[in-house]
Order: sequence, then structure tokens, then C-alpha cells
Amino acid sequence: MALTHRQSEILKAIIEEYIDSAQPIASVELVARRRLPVSGATVRNIMSDLVQMGYLQMLHVSSGRTPTDMAYRYYINDLMAETEISVLDEVALKQKVWNARYELERLLRNAAQALSDASGCLGIALTTDGYYSFAGVGKMLDIPEFYEIDVTKSVLRFIDDYDLTLSILQKAHSNPSNLSILIGKEIVLASMEPVSIVSGSAKIADKDCFIGVIGPARAEYGKLIPIIRYMTNLLEETGNNL
Repeated sequence: MALTHRQSEILKAIIEEYIDSAQPIASVELVARRRLPVSGATVRNIMSDLVQMGYLQMLHVSSGRTPTDMAYRYYINDLMAETEISVLDEVALKQKVWNARYELERLLRNAAQALSDASGCLGIALTTDGYYSFAGVGKMLDIPEFYEIDVTKSVLRFIDDYDLTLSILQKAHSNPSNLSILIGKEIVLASMEPVSIVSGSAKIADKDCFIGVIGPARAEYGKLIPIIRYMTNLLEETGNNL
């Protein structure tokens, strides 16, 4: 069932508030924070409809609502506005990989670190012939979703297993696009429901490579997607020196 314009606007507001706060969103709070021109009762009714349609979920009886995987997917495809990378951010990303442009493994290692620094999440980089690097494990401790020990254990098991990581990224990039977004249950691993993986694929020195970021499902996709896309293109251009 297609969402009405008002339902889409309310869902967009809920997702963006949840991205910022990591706290369940209640109708009265949403109206106040976003200065919506509707009553709390109206928003509450719309939120109830969105729950029935599968876009929102209620974790506890007395809590507000949180977005589902389906909501994030709809947000990315239909509601989100990508943020253009600033010239300063482009320069910062380029500086972190430029000095490693003559050595593939160092190039990818620096790319993983640059992605981690830019996103505040966990950066990864690997090739299909066995090289693997990740950076920013300590940043997980600053992300509320990873306060849950089972979630953190699953992410650590994931990044510690090259074959598993490669398998999931290869499957994610089986379509023609060089950008992939896996959200929650789409990762198909236990206890990864609050997690997302945004990744890019690149051909560098005749090697198939993947780079990406592992973070919360409520990631700032509008900022993260352009960063991954830029880094993917940058690596392919820089890789011409190898």
C-alpha cells in the first residue's frame, strides 16, 4: 500500500529524529521538536497506521515508535536528500589515501581508516584475493546500538571472518551498481538487526575490491552514501598508479 503525502512526511520526520537521538519517538515529542502543523492525536493516529503497515515498531507498550528496516529502505529510496560532500571533506579524504597510491594494501588500509574517521563508524576494506583491513573498532563504544553485547559480538565475529565478510559483500554487489546498502535483517546474521553495512565495489590494479562502513541501522545515509561513493571513485582513480 502506497503511503499518503502526510504519512510520508511523518515517517520522514520520525526517521530523522530517531537518527539524531537513538530514542523511540512519541507523537507529542515529534510535534514539538519538528513544529508540525498538526495535533499530537493526528500524529498518533498516523503512527498507528504506519505500525500496521510495517514501517514502525513499538519495542515496549509505554515507549514511542522506532523505524523498521522497511522504513529505512523507503527513506533511502524515496524520502532522503543526499548531502553534497564539501570541498574540505573531499580534500581530507584524498589526503588520507594519496600518499599510499603506489601500494594497494596500504591504499586500502588508509581507505578503511579514512572511512571510519569520516563516519564515526567501523571502516572495512578487502580484496577478493585475501587482503582484509578494518579500522575504528573503538568507535563502536560510542554508538548506542552497540551497547548491546550480543550486537557487538556479532559485528566483531563478522569482521573477524574474512570469508564471511567477502561472501556477504559479494552477494550484496551481485547487481550492476557499485554501491550497496544492507539494513538489519538483510545482513542475514544473528543479532545484526540494529546494524547496517554501506559498501562500494571498485576495480583497482585489476583486483576486485570492496570498501565500506559498518554502523547503526539509523545511519545518516544522506551523508554516508556520498562518502562511500566518493571514496570508491577516488580509489579507482588513484589505483591507476598501481
